[in-house]
Order: sequence, then structure tokens, then C-alpha cells
Amino acid sequence: MRYAILAMCAGASLFLSLSAAAGPQDDKGPSPSGPKGGVGDTVLVPKKTPPSTPGAPTPGSGAPPVTKPPERINPNEIYTLTTTTNLVNVDVLITDNNGNPISGLTKANFKLADEGVPQAITNFATGEAPMTVCMLVEFSNTYWFILYTTLQYAYEFVRVIEPKDWVAVVTFDMNQTILTDFTQNRGEVLSALNQLRIPGFSEINLFDALAFTIDRMKDIQGRKAIVSLCTGIDTFSKLTYDQTLKLVRNSDTIIYPISVLEFADVRMPGGIGITGVQAKANLMYIAKYSGGQAYFPRFPQDMPSVYEQIAHQLRNQYSLGFIPSNSARDGKFRKLKIDLVDERGNPLIIPNQKGKAVKYKVVSREGYYAPKS
Repeated sequence: MRYAILAMCAGASLFLSLSAAAGPQDDKGPSPSGPKGGVGDTVLVPKKTPPSTPGAPTPGSGAPPVTKPPERINPNEIYTLTTTTNLVNVDVLITDNNGNPISGLTKANFKLADEGVPQAITNFATGEAPMTVCMLVEFSNTYWFILYTTLQYAYEFVRVIEPKDWVAVVTFDMNQTILTDFTQNRGEVLSALNQLRIPGFSEINLFDALAFTIDRMKDIQGRKAIVSLCTGIDTFSKLTYDQTLKLVRNSDTIIYPISVLEFADVRMPGGIGITGVQAKANLMYIAKYSGGQAYFPRFPQDMPSVYEQIAHQLRNQYSLGFIPSNSARDGKFRKLKIDLVDERGNPLIIPNQKGKAVKYKVVSREGYYAPKS
């Protein structure tokens, strides 16, 4: 009963405070374009071909996405690879030491190697663009202050949504539940979050939830990401951690885990313990393998800057595409290396306003799995 009352109070107060921030534009429905489905990506699919996914946006249809009920994930059916073409897409972020994106680079500034072999970049896109984000929210019957903090973090994300962005909300405990499919209406996102009242289970199936969400987003093009508000603990998933990492490495969806355990660590006697340390490491590797970043805020006041950084990064990525020179369909993992070069092929030097070289970081997924015959 205590959980229910506190969660209801948390949701109601946060909903009222953020509803005003949504503004009149939130009554607008999704634009006719919609998030586009991908063509030609190497993707992970079940061995048994399932029926078409009603939850994924349809290319060029002009219709808003349709909600799809949660699916069960069979860990024995996740490792067959298929592809319609050999095109591999890689989103790349260039940041300075403070995490700020560096813009203004051209196709000629990027050098891409597949297992050490230089590749010709055939597709290149840059500039600010809308983002497509699935907010994956852990909603389980654990400590009340963890539940309250998770809800608080979820509502705060609504502030960075812009009119052209697409956002979906999926919760998970023992199963996954789609509260709202991709929408450009911030009011719908707030309404979805306002449904979160009484958690039904104490299980936290993070790995299954990530696999479910990655599968739903595999055919969407553009700046897409999963923002997961979670502890990082997994109690009952069918998938193992290693299987989850393989899914993450093969996906072109960036993952930004945001842990609520750091907040709990300040308030729990004895800290979060070995379970929390392992959960933190899990989130760091999930983020790294996807080309994203894990965040561990200690106070709710840190969240606005975290979300602003994530949104800024997603809107200012470089999108590269190439057809691998190695056409072998062996199902092996191939490492990618991306460097920045000048017009002579030397390492690129980016000066700041004072003429000094800026230290920068190239952030992208580590590689991809080749298709398997």
C-alpha cells in the first residue's frame, strides 16, 4: 500500500509540473512522414520468420505507428543473421573532453577500416536531425525511493523532446509493456507515464527488455536510441548477459542507460554492495558496445544536464554507410575502426577559438556481425 500511495503521489505531482511545459504544440498529431523503416541493414532476426511487426513505423505510409503487444523472447531463436544488402550503417559521434559534439566535419575527414582493411564510405549524412527514442523504464516492486526516483527521471526526459522527435515508452518488470508507441505528441508521452501507479512484480528482466526493444527498432532509420532508466540489475531474464551483449553489438541502435542505483547508494546503509557494482559494470559495457554512454547521477538535479547532453549528441551525429569489401557470410564479428584525417590523410587537428588543438573522442559501436549463410 505504501508503494502505491507514494507512486501515485509522485506521478501526479510530476505530471502536473510538466504538463505546462508541453505547450500547445503537444495537441498536434504525428507528422505525415513518420520514422522511416530501414532498407539494407544487417539485422538480427528470429530463425522462424515472424509475421510483420505492427509496432514498427511503415516507410512512406504516412500513418502513425500502431501499438504492438509485448512479445516473448526465445533465447534459442536469436542468432540467425539475415540481410537484404551488404550495407552497414554506423552512427559516429565526435565530442570534446566535455562531451560536447564537434560539428562541421565532412565525408573526407572520416577514415573507416573493417578488420584493418580500409573501406569506401558510400553513405554520409550530418547536421541536426530529429531523434527517435524509446524510453525503457524499469517499473518493479523494489524500494519505494528507487521507484519514485525512476518516475522522476522519466518525467524529466519530456522536457528535452522537440516537436519533430519521435518517442515511445516501454516499461518492464517480469514482462515488457508498451505504454505508447512512437509519437510526436509530448502530451501522449506524459499520459503514458501517468499510467505508472502500482508495480505488479519484483522481478527485473532487463536483458529481455533490451532484446525486445532492440528488435522493435531495428528497421527504423535516423538518429535512434534507447534511453533506459534502470538499476542495471537483472533477476529473471531468459537471455544471459553474454547473449544480450551480442545483440547489442550487432544492433545499430545506441543505448544510453541511466542508473538509479547511484541515487540509492547515498541513502542505503552499507551502499549498493557487490550486486550494485556488477550492475554498474553491466550498464557500462552495454552502453560501450552500442556506441552510447552510461550515466550514474547521484541526485535528481543532475538529470536536466544528462538529458540535454544525450539529446545534443543524438541530434549532431555523423551517419556513415559502407559495403564491406569482405563479402564472406561467415557470421563472425568484425571490428571497426574510425579515425579523423585531413585532406592529406594525416590525423586531423581541430583548433579551438584560441588556435590550440582540441582533444576529441570518436564514439561509435565497436563493430558488427557479418551475415551468416
